[in-house]
Amino acid sequence: MRIFTFIVCCIVSSAGVVAEPLYVAADPSMETALCISAATSDRLDFKQDLQYNRMRPVVAANKLLCNDLPVASFALQAGNTAVYQHLKKYVKGHVDIQDIAAVPGQSTVVVRGR
Repeated sequence: MRIFTFIVCCIVSSAGVVAEPLYVAADPSMETALCISAATSDRLDFKQDLQYNRMRPVVAANKLLCNDLPVASFALQAGNTAVYQHLKKYVKGHVDIQDIAAVPGQSTVVVRGR
């Protein structure tokens, strides 16, 4: 009976988990890897990826584009508020995000960095 209760609890608790989108690199460039890191990594891992690629946060925040969005906006759109909060300190100007082309239920995002 305990095993049955455990299995039912696992199934019920996993039903409430929202599926995260899968970010697929469109090319093997450093910029694309940083874009995927901005969308999926925590703040410390993203900072480490920036250091590994010898890119300062101010340069990434103002020059790196992910799917034609600034990297800070891309991170926020992906739901990674920790990376967004880190990068917004370095953004010159004001950024407003309005997602008018969101496709509900889309589970794969192809990412291209420039």
